Amino acid sequence: MKNKECRWIGVLLLLVLVGCGDDKAPQTEFGSVKSVRAYREVVEDIIVEANAIEQDFRETAVGSTGQATGNNLSDAAMRLRPRLVAAIDELDRVKVPKKLVETHADVHAALMLRLVAFDLMIEGWSVEQQQTFDKAQPLYVDATKKLNEATGILNQLNEVLLEVDIALAEAESRTLVG
Repeated sequence: MKNKECRWIGVLLLLVLVGCGDDKAPQTEFGSVKSVRAYREVVEDIIVEANAIEQDFRETAVGSTGQATGNNLSDAAMRLRPRLVAAIDELDRVKVPKKLVETHADVHAALMLRLVAFDLMIEGWSVEQQQTFDKAQPLYVDATKKLNEATGILNQLNEVLLEVDIALAEAESRTLVG
């Protein structure tokens, strides 16, 4: 009988020891390394595209006179709008780790502000053609404010995304370079 009990105790100890293995996925303060890494990579590509759109817009909204005109603003906004809509659509399809929902909402808000600014510029040019520049100017001013607000949001997000990158590096036992 003691032999049988010893075997059962041995089996139980073995099960306990095997069950104590760490089979949990590596974590960061933002969620699992796998989900945070996947999110970070996709969002980085979207932010890079949004910044490229903004840069392209700023370069092409200024005409040969060196001034941004309603016509140039509208043309650039209409040309780049589909790329911005595609970036927003891609962002909407991203699976977001729970602890990055607020950050994700901020990225979305910044892109939507840029989209609204583009629409205001397109509308401004239409108003300017049908009425006067003075009637269109408030639309251009509002569009500029929205572009600046979007840029401010994205600049603030850089700090949060750096924290995410540091957390990923620490969880993966590596360091960030430069």
